[in-house]
Amino acid sequence: MRSARGVTLIELLVTVAIAVILMTAVVPSFRDTFIRNRLTNITNTFMGALTYARTEAIRRGQSITLCKSSDGNACTSSGKNWEIGWIAFIDSDRNGTRDTASSSTETVLRIWPSLPTGYTLRPNANFDNFLRYNPRGEANNLGTFAICHQNQLVGAKAIVIDRPRPRLGHDSDNNRIPEDYSGDIASCFTS
Repeated sequence: MRSARGVTLIELLVTVAIAVILMTAVVPSFRDTFIRNRLTNITNTFMGALTYARTEAIRRGQSITLCKSSDGNACTSSGKNWEIGWIAFIDSDRNGTRDTASSSTETVLRIWPSLPTGYTLRPNANFDNFLRYNPRGEANNLGTFAICHQNQLVGAKAIVIDRPRPRLGHDSDNNRIPEDYSGDIASCFTS
């Protein structure tokens, strides 16, 4: 007689237990990788928006403004929450807000959607509502934008606005918190 070959219940339970232990170790790593990649993607998108606005200001010989906007048409003036989305537009009167009258020459050039839930894009005190580039490609102000997940400074990203062009905030002390002009960014709420 041939004996039946198969897996015993004990062998199956041991295999499942090992799989659960391995998944417990691997899943948080995948989550952290996903968050880091999304932060990098958001940082690259905002850096691209800044570069776009600066380039268009030089190319067109006009002031181009980036402002936070939840509807893709008008600038939002309350709060520091750039994660709601933003727009680039020709700022004819250089006041940092888009004139939405039908005869306005303040054309929206590009619209960026809101960030995924849990991610924030916040400026320091210098950029509450807008950032404008003049026809020479110079920013109207200097400062920093912080990009965070769940308001965590560790692992956050920073974009520092300099006169000639924006740059990524570095982490020279290797504490995983990006730096602005004065050292580590202090907050994910206001950079």
